[in-house]
Amino acid sequence: MLERLHPRSWGLGFGTPYGRGKEHAKGQGSLSLRLAVIAAAGTTVALLLAAILFISLFRDSLQRSFDFRLVALHKALVGAVVASGEGPNETQVALGEPRFSLPQSGWYWQIRDMETGEVLTASPSLFGDHLAVADLPDPDGRPRRLSFDGPGGRGLRAVERQITKPDGKRLAVLVAGDARGVARDISRFTTIVAITLGIFGLLLAIGAAVLIRFGLRPLRDVRAALQEVRRGERVSLGGQWPDEIAPLAEDLDALILSNREIVERARRHVGNLAHALKTPLAILQNEAEAGEGELAERVGRQVDVMRGQIGHHLDRARIAAQTNVIGAMTPVAPVVEALARVMQKVHGRDRPLKISVHCPAKLVFRGEKQDLEEMVGNLLDNACKWAGSEVTLSCLPSGDGNARRARLIITDDGPGLSPDERQKVLARGMRLDETKPGSGLGLSIVEELARIYGGALTLEAAPEGGVKAVLDLPVAEKDG
Repeated sequence: MLERLHPRSWGLGFGTPYGRGKEHAKGQGSLSLRLAVIAAAGTTVALLLAAILFISLFRDSLQRSFDFRLVALHKALVGAVVASGEGPNETQVALGEPRFSLPQSGWYWQIRDMETGEVLTASPSLFGDHLAVADLPDPDGRPRRLSFDGPGGRGLRAVERQITKPDGKRLAVLVAGDARGVARDISRFTTIVAITLGIFGLLLAIGAAVLIRFGLRPLRDVRAALQEVRRGERVSLGGQWPDEIAPLAEDLDALILSNREIVERARRHVGNLAHALKTPLAILQNEAEAGEGELAERVGRQVDVMRGQIGHHLDRARIAAQTNVIGAMTPVAPVVEALARVMQKVHGRDRPLKISVHCPAKLVFRGEKQDLEEMVGNLLDNACKWAGSEVTLSCLPSGDGNARRARLIITDDGPGLSPDERQKVLARGMRLDETKPGSGLGLSIVEELARIYGGALTLEAAPEGGVKAVLDLPVAEKDG
C-alpha cells in the first residue's frame, strides 16, 4: 500500500527531484544551430548553382557574340575576295576593322590555296607571317571554328571555310580574333558574381539568424515559463501562444495539474491510513498498559515498534510526494533564523548557549518548507543538546549553472564523536547516550530527507572539537 503511494512509480516523468531525465541529459543538439546549419547549407548550394548558371550563360553569350562578329567579318572578307577577281592582296581588303592593319594586334585574316595549302595573302597585322593552321577546311563549304595559338603565343579563335571562285579556284578563307579579351571578360564577370553572391549570402545568413532568433522566441518563452514554474513563481504556463506551440503548452499545463492532483490524493491517502491505524494501535497500547506480565510488556514494545515503522513509512511517502511537487520553493534564511530563535529559548534557559547564523538572504531551498524545517531543526536540536556553549550554522552556496547546491554547516563545541560513532548515529533508532532525550530517529530522518531531495548528510569533526554536520541540498537564488 505504501509503495503505491510513492510518486516514483507514478510514471509522470517527475521522479527525479527538480532534475532532468536521462533523455534530456543526453541532448539532441541545439534546434537553432540545426536550423542555422540547414539554412546555411541550402543557401550555399543555391548560391553555388546560381553562380555556375550565371557564369555559364554569360560565357555562352559572350562566345556567341564573339563568334557572330567573326562570322560577320568572315563574310565581309569572302565578299572582298569574290569581288577582287584574280585574288586580293593585303592592301585591297577593307573589312571595317582597323586592328587588321595593326601589327601583332591579335586580329588576323589569311587566304590559302586549297590545292597546295600555300598562304596566298594575309592581313597586314601578321606583318609577313602566317597562322599555323595545319589542316584545311572540309570541301563541302561549311564554316568551321578553330582555337589555336597565334603569333606571340596569343590564344586565337577563328572561323574558316572553303569558297570556290567563278573561275573554279578553291580558296580557304580564315578570320581570327584575340580570344583573351573573352577570357578576361569571363574572369571579371566571375569575380563580380562571386563578390555579389558572397555579399548576398552574408545578408541571407544575417536574415536567417534574425528569422531563427525571432521565429524560435516562443520556444524560449516556453522554456522560461517552465523555469518559473519550477522556481514556484507561477503555477502554470498559461498565456497566449502561437498555434504550433499552444497544444504543447496546454499539455504541459495539464501534466503539471495532474501531478499536483496525484500528489494531493497521495497525501489524503497517507492521512487516511494514519487515522485508520491510529485507533487500533491506541487500543493495543491501552490493553498492554492495563495488562501485567511479560506478554503485556512484549505487546507494548511491539506496538511502539509498529508505531515507529508506520510513522517512518508514512513520513517517507509524504516526503517523497512533497519533493515531486513542481515549483515548491522555500527561502532558507527566514527558516534557519526562526529555528535558531526557538532552539535558543528551548536549550538556553538552563545554561549559557550562543547560536550564530550566517545565511545569504537570496538563498532558496528547492523544496517544501516543512521538510527544510525538519532537517535543519533536527540538526540544530542535536547540536544544541551536545554543545558546550556555542553552535554555529552557516549556509554556503556552491555549484553553478543548472546544478546549484548549498551546504548548510552546523557545528558545535561539544565532546564530539569518533569516526565509528559518526557512522552509527546515522542508523535509524541508534542512540549513543540514553540519558539525553530523543528517539534516535532525528539524524536518520534528516539523511533520508536529504537523499530524497538529491542531497546528502555527512558528519565530520568540528574544529571546535564537536561535530560538524554538513547538509548538501539543491537551492536557487532569488532575483534582485
